[in-house]
Amino acid sequence: MRKISIVSRSIKVAAVLAVAAMLGASASGVAQAEGSVHAWSSYDDQIAQANKVKAQQQQHSADLESAVTATDTAIADATLKLQQLNDQLPGVQEEYRLAQQQYDSAVLQQKIVASKLTAAQAEDAALTTQISSDDVKITDLRNMLAEIARAEYQGAQDNSSLSIFFGATTTQQFVDDYAYRETTARVQASTLDDAEQLAAVNRNRKTRQAAVKVYIAELMTQADALVVQTKAASATAAAKKAEMEKLLADTQDLKTYLDSQKAAYLAQQAQLDADAAALTAELDTLWKNKRAEEAVNGTGSLVKGFLSVPIANPYITSPFGMRFHPIFHVWRLHSGTDFGAACGTQVTAAADGTVAWAKYMSGSGNQVLLDHGYVSGKWLTTSYNHLSKFAVSPGQKVARGQIVGYVGSTGDSTGCHLHFEVRVNNRYVDPMTLLAAW
Repeated sequence: MRKISIVSRSIKVAAVLAVAAMLGASASGVAQAEGSVHAWSSYDDQIAQANKVKAQQQQHSADLESAVTATDTAIADATLKLQQLNDQLPGVQEEYRLAQQQYDSAVLQQKIVASKLTAAQAEDAALTTQISSDDVKITDLRNMLAEIARAEYQGAQDNSSLSIFFGATTTQQFVDDYAYRETTARVQASTLDDAEQLAAVNRNRKTRQAAVKVYIAELMTQADALVVQTKAASATAAAKKAEMEKLLADTQDLKTYLDSQKAAYLAQQAQLDADAAALTAELDTLWKNKRAEEAVNGTGSLVKGFLSVPIANPYITSPFGMRFHPIFHVWRLHSGTDFGAACGTQVTAAADGTVAWAKYMSGSGNQVLLDHGYVSGKWLTTSYNHLSKFAVSPGQKVARGQIVGYVGSTGDSTGCHLHFEVRVNNRYVDPMTLLAAW
């Protein structure tokens, strides 16, 4: 195994601490400090987690800013549309008012015509009554004329003046007979004249009645057509007005929603800013604590949590300590911790370091040995055993969490797993005393 002098490492540690002092002075330098400083302290995991949260906050902030910008654009569009619709609304309302006015006028005209029709129908009924009454009178007069005619016919031979003169027995009788004959003739003529007059009057009444009915029917037809026409116009205007009002309502609802969304986004942004400020303060504190710890312990503090777990979703199948060997069937020290995992699972570096070797070792199978240098004055190495294949090569610098190989079952192994070993000053220690909790 390659040895590195303490003097050389001390110089590197001093340089690292100088960089950390410059870059860790504020939270804005945290990411740079993490990338440049290879010392580790018990605060590194907290700083890494805080930086992860900070990155998420920054992404969330960028997303919110984009959302606010998009919402502002949508609000501007909705406001413009509202203004345009409001500008159009008075014209639509006036069109609706005029159409409604025309409709009301047509309805009034129809009522007037209906009133005239009622009057005409009353007049028609009166005419019908008069015509019927006069028809009865005409019939009576005609019957009277028929009676007179029959009487005249029966006494036709006695109707001559000589008959009246010579047939009379007395002068008074002569006068009476003659007067009767004259009166009958006048009555007959008068009755005939009355009948003709009544018939003529009834004919005029019927003609007038027919004309009135035709006139009223024409007016009613015109009024009905006018009502239908204006009702259609009114319905069209009302539909247009309703459509415009719906557009206004929908657009206003959209604008209200967008305003509320913007307010929600801004509230989230304000909360995010407050959280970011709190996180920045927390990072400042963590870095101060880290630098204070490193000033006391050198390049780091070899305590629990210094090493990161070398495998995702870890579970222990065999802990560090004495055990009955499953292959050799003897009690012996199990010098590491076994983590169960499927073959091919990624294995990552537990801390920053240099690859001392990546080769097949008897018993350990494919093994990667990482030299982490001196921590608190103690030399630290880790090894990753029974790998199926390597991801690094000797002399390569690796960072915490970098893939160094893949789980396998090479060497003395009963199945796929990672045998993880930790040495401090070249002595085996229980990995669980230095691994971070999970």
